Amino acid sequence: MQKNSRISFIKFIFIIYVIILILLSLSYTLLLIKKSGLNSDEIENHGQKYGNTQFIKYQGKISIPVPSGGRYFLEKVDVDSFRVLDSQDYSDRSTLIVGLDKNSVYFGNIRIPDLDPNKLEVLGNGYYTDGINTYYCSDMSERNKNLSSPMEIFQTLIYAFSKTKRPQSYIYPYKKVETDKRLKAVDNLLFFATDGDNVYYKGEVLENADLNTLKPIDGQYTYFADKENVYYKSKLLPIKNNGNLKTVSLNPDDKFLYDGVNGYVFIEDFSFDREKAPYKIIGSNGTHLYSLIFVSDDGIYFYDSENKKQVKLKDNVFVGNIEEISPNVFTDDENMYYFQNYEIWKRYKNMVFLASRNTGVYSLGEKESWKKLTDVGNENIGSIWQKDSEYYYFDNLENSSQTDDYRATIFKITDKKTLESLLAYPEFISAEKIDEFILNKNFEEFKGEKLFIATIKFHSVFKIFLGFLLVLGFIFIVFFLYLAILNKKDVKNIDKMLLEKYRNIKPLSKDYNNKE
Repeated sequence: MQKNSRISFIKFIFIIYVIILILLSLSYTLLLIKKSGLNSDEIENHGQKYGNTQFIKYQGKISIPVPSGGRYFLEKVDVDSFRVLDSQDYSDRSTLIVGLDKNSVYFGNIRIPDLDPNKLEVLGNGYYTDGINTYYCSDMSERNKNLSSPMEIFQTLIYAFSKTKRPQSYIYPYKKVETDKRLKAVDNLLFFATDGDNVYYKGEVLENADLNTLKPIDGQYTYFADKENVYYKSKLLPIKNNGNLKTVSLNPDDKFLYDGVNGYVFIEDFSFDREKAPYKIIGSNGTHLYSLIFVSDDGIYFYDSENKKQVKLKDNVFVGNIEEISPNVFTDDENMYYFQNYEIWKRYKNMVFLASRNTGVYSLGEKESWKKLTDVGNENIGSIWQKDSEYYYFDNLENSSQTDDYRATIFKITDKKTLESLLAYPEFISAEKIDEFILNKNFEEFKGEKLFIATIKFHSVFKIFLGFLLVLGFIFIVFFLYLAILNKKDVKNIDKMLLEKYRNIKPLSKDYNNKE
């Protein structure tokens, strides 16, 4: 009996959420209808553009596109007095998204109330001042960190059913500089300014920075070093500049800082356990891995980018010196190893979710038994190796990563004519030809002995779905309570209006009775 009641309760909850999903679909449709009324192409084609900037005047309104967020209108703007900076100095592209009217300064569509438009001055590198207050503004849009996902959904629903403004999902980020001194842009150092005492990066001060020796590491504007200190953007890192620092990355999102003297590793302002250092990085030029591998005397590690932590895979099994001999292959003093990556996707009804990204390290056995014969292709797309009487192709091409369509790192060459062509004309072999060999089964996928797998797990399908429903349910409850409050206010206003009308009628009735 208890089991049946539990099933009934689950069915009831399911029906409730189905109704919620239908309502969400309806609101989304309304949102699309509202957004279709705002045709960005029509505005761009028929609107009046302000110089070379992104601002456009159309039907008495001024708008600006915010990449990834769409087109937004400027609020409380005086259209007649609106003007733009457009300094023609496009080394500072932020001037293209700064506008002014007689009352305010706008960074994109955001009004900055404490900047005087009549005294605004361009300092360069994205910095602006009116002589009292100073701001930094970026011309690269980014996610609005002040808008949480539940609040964004709630505001989107309100926007779909009312005349409120669209949620500000993306903005041109800006930062007020906390100084009463005049700033000066730093030449040949983007995003930087100084007031003589302090150095600022995107409006934030760098502690104890020496401007005369400050420069980006490897020319990338992520990590910086002066004669003594090291920084991630504006954050001071707990190491000293020893002249042997470099950045290492597999993708633009995960840039590591490596200290070649001490073997320290940082990603952003997160430090790998320095007591376990020195670390050696493996796979920095790899094409068949999602995660770099970090080896210390203590163990083998990788960085879990989803949970933002260092993860130990196992104790160090490598012997002696580790040497990378190709993008995806390395050796120690005894054996040869290779990387292999793959993704796992899970299906829930009609939805497909990425469950994990995996980087495996496999052993090829004793390195002395392998002999390299030749590189393949003008751009080193791979190489041919021999072990005993068998021949293998080691691939350097990018992995397509799908589980049903991924490129293995190592293939055994099973066709004699294919082998002959590879050895006779290796420099003329193209990536398309390699694909053809794989498709025609001239190559056979080879698998070595698995040592370990570095797995980055994404939220499970069930948790995503359940969390989505819970958040959605809460938002709808708040949303309909909001509508109920609005409705109650409307009822009160109607009652008040009727009462006033009744009061106006009452004296007329009295006069009529008196006449009687």
